[in-house]
Amino acid sequence: KFTMKLKKIASLMLAGVMAVSMLAGCSTTAVDPEDPTDPEQPTATGYSVELAANLSDAAKKDYIDYKDNADDLAALEDALGNMSSTTTAVGAVLPKVVVPVNKCVAFEDTKYVISDLVDSLGLMDINSTMTVDSMYDLWDTESYGSDTVKYGALFVVDGTVDVNKALAQTADYMEGLLETLANVNNDTVARYTFDYTVSASVANQALEPFAGYTLSANFILVTVTRVATAA
Repeated sequence: KFTMKLKKIASLMLAGVMAVSMLAGCSTTAVDPEDPTDPEQPTATGYSVELAANLSDAAKKDYIDYKDNADDLAALEDALGNMSSTTTAVGAVLPKVVVPVNKCVAFEDTKYVISDLVDSLGLMDINSTMTVDSMYDLWDTESYGSDTVKYGALFVVDGTVDVNKALAQTADYMEGLLETLANVNNDTVARYTFDYTVSASVANQALEPFAGYTLSANFILVTVTRVATAA
């Protein structure tokens, strides 16, 4: 009997040791789980990023930011409401390369589009041309003092042209201006430094079908906003 009791006690002790071991194993798993894999960071996308990718290093200064602007896109889409279904004359050829809208003979309603954009976005464009030439006022770092100023240029291309290719062509227009933007004014009394935000927006506009073909145009808006900070 005594031997049986010893065996029984030994069995119970062994079972206890195994149970503790199992609990210890579970505890270790719970306290020290395998480190989860960090999620992949999203790649930056956007028309402004694509525009910047096609510019030279000289246009990518540390005080120039390239970032999409939702207000610009909304204003562009709204302004294109001025385009009528008869905008393209019969036989008019849409440009297969990017051109400023004021040089595109296929369109007659773009003056209203430009006027709407100038008004809604508060653009500095006295003649309402929205060309790169009109944006060179950004060179003038003395006239506007601490004011935030915004300029815009509007381009158009046949809707069948790849948008990224079109943005690369647009970058060629913008290159010279962006390379020469100043970071500081020349006034020794009222000294300011300048930061710029460049935004590119693209909106597709359906046009009147011609000769059985469905036509559309991509309008590309590039804005440059300059913010002054007292030095």
